[in-house]
Amino acid sequence: MPAQQPSVFLIDGYALIYRAFFAMISRPLTTRRGENTSAVWGVTNFLLRLLEKHRPEYVAWVHDIGESFRHQRYPQYKATREKLDEQLQQDFDRSVQRITEVLDAFHMPVLGVEGFEADDVIGTLAGEAARRGLRAVIVSGDKDFHQLVGPSVVLLNPGRGGPAAVEEHWVDESNAAERLGVAPERVVDYLALVGDTSDNVPGVKGVGEKTALELLKTYGDLDAVLARAAEVPGKRAREALLAHTEEARLSRDRITAPIERDSGALVPGIVNIRRNAIAVLTRDQRTHFTALLETRTDLDVAHALLDGLD
Repeated sequence: MPAQQPSVFLIDGYALIYRAFFAMISRPLTTRRGENTSAVWGVTNFLLRLLEKHRPEYVAWVHDIGESFRHQRYPQYKATREKLDEQLQQDFDRSVQRITEVLDAFHMPVLGVEGFEADDVIGTLAGEAARRGLRAVIVSGDKDFHQLVGPSVVLLNPGRGGPAAVEEHWVDESNAAERLGVAPERVVDYLALVGDTSDNVPGVKGVGEKTALELLKTYGDLDAVLARAAEVPGKRAREALLAHTEEARLSRDRITAPIERDSGALVPGIVNIRRNAIAVLTRDQRTHFTALLETRTDLDVAHALLDGLD
């Protein structure tokens, strides 16, 4: 997709790490010492590809920091997500550590706000970027971000490698309704009705995807649907809406992305990236990156080893 205006790429950090980590979970890349490098290789490959293919004017990596306000308000938020066993958790934590070193080598700013999820920070920064005349490119496969698509906000689903490889995919105003069946301004209302099992957002039990689309088409938005719930002709949907009005509103609160705070302190952190990034690799890790690095002649690859790995 050609850029119509200067672009800032906002990367949903943990989502990309998870995707890279699990893409090859059945046959992970490992060093001679047994360290799992699948996520490090996947993230590094993606960053190099992003710089080479899209050449963003600005870029930032956005992380969750601490426990979000949603966990504090809703203790069951994301409680249904599968927990990693002890070994996988150790592998994942080590991968995050290594990727932090890679990001530092790329001189890439890592942004976050204590108590807020990356989604919230990305939503706020995307809005601020648009107001400043930039095109915000949100790099994530999270369907919640469809609510933010607009004239100056687009999505880039980075795809994934591994056995079930998926190509990267752009989402803008022209195709924003394809995934969920609703326009960006109705994404929150739609998800508040159907729920989201991955985040343990309940929605309205008894209202499925087809019914939610029909309700929004007939009545407009979530508030109108709930206000006129007694008029809904289908008995199951009518009773579900009347019984779960509060759950629908709470679900909407959990899904809404932008945060209400001054973004001025964060925006200066989105700096111009050095295109000739330095990729710092350990001796063991380098065996997995050799072919990748040989294709990137514009990179100055450091031969320094990270302490403590020999």
